[in-house]
Amino acid sequence: MEVTANPEARAGLYLHIPFCRAKCPYCDFYSVTRPPEETSYLAALLAEAKLWAEFWPEELPLETLYVGGGTPSLLSPRFYERLLEGLLPILPLAPREMTLEANPEGLRFGYLKALRELGFNRLSIGAQSFSEKGLRALGRRHSPEDTRQAVEAARQAGFENLSLDLIFGWPGQDLHDLEEDLSAALALSPEHLSCYELTVEEGTSFYRLLQEGRLTLPPEDLLVAMHEMIPEILEAHGFGRYEISNYARPGFTCRHNLLYWHLKPYLGLGPAAASFFQGKHLRNPEDLEGYLRSLGEGRLPVQVEEVLEEEAALKEALFLGLRLLEGVDLEELSRRFGRDPAQLFASEISRLAALGLVHLEGGRLKLTKKGLLLANQVQLHFL
Repeated sequence: MEVTANPEARAGLYLHIPFCRAKCPYCDFYSVTRPPEETSYLAALLAEAKLWAEFWPEELPLETLYVGGGTPSLLSPRFYERLLEGLLPILPLAPREMTLEANPEGLRFGYLKALRELGFNRLSIGAQSFSEKGLRALGRRHSPEDTRQAVEAARQAGFENLSLDLIFGWPGQDLHDLEEDLSAALALSPEHLSCYELTVEEGTSFYRLLQEGRLTLPPEDLLVAMHEMIPEILEAHGFGRYEISNYARPGFTCRHNLLYWHLKPYLGLGPAAASFFQGKHLRNPEDLEGYLRSLGEGRLPVQVEEVLEEEAALKEALFLGLRLLEGVDLEELSRRFGRDPAQLFASEISRLAALGLVHLEGGRLKLTKKGLLLANQVQLHFL
């Protein structure tokens, strides 16, 4: 089914909250396992925002706000109240979509009601699985009932836009397990579902176990069957697939994440946060102490900077845009970057089309059903 697109945002703000109670064995996002230091961290985020305000134009409003982690739900509503109060006079913050990531355990009505009253209108809950077997395999601390109670509390608190994260392809999972996870998620009537295949990244506990031969993942043919099952079940229940891993009811696509896939400007605050601004990729260090130290010295804590020339920017926009089911508008890219991608990549497009991996439809380059299963390999042809 087609997904009703939300009005596209021009730019967005991402805030990274690095604090976690424990490190999940599959997670390669930057986090620290220690109690949140709310006062010092708040001061650092606001100091970084003030430094960015010297460069960020007033005429480019930040129309989405996404708080990720780490575990943002470890921090108090008072922290977020003071943060928003501090940011509003500094940056052109005018978000129509305000998302907070949360773990299910410990999410209570009072906490969620306070967030809702601050303006947060979208909650992304890391369910990951609805089976005890799956949660144990993933090293998660919560129970299926924790997720159900969190969703109920969020609804009572006034959240009308809920997203659930699921992970598939975990050790020991079969098709029946996946079907049960999807059914349990659908029973909670979320507006959005993200279904991510488990990937084992270097530096994680799972990577070490895999190298030692102590972690067994599902075979390739089973993973293919899982990839085919997910859209079949979700689309039958009114969800539209709008990105490789993301599904939404009409009108509930994630506006913030669409900024990334359309290569639009975004500002990231916090350690490990990334920004894209005026054709430059910037990234803060994955080091809380280094981040705090830089700001204490009055310096933006930018660690990596990459300047995209027009052709490189065009390639990246094509690479990212192919993740979307709507595909890439080649004429729009040509106007935006001054190069015609249909000419620049004529041989690649022809070869991939002959293999049944992409097709042109109404001036848009899209992945086919077969191409979606091999998306990573297809995308590499355009870098």
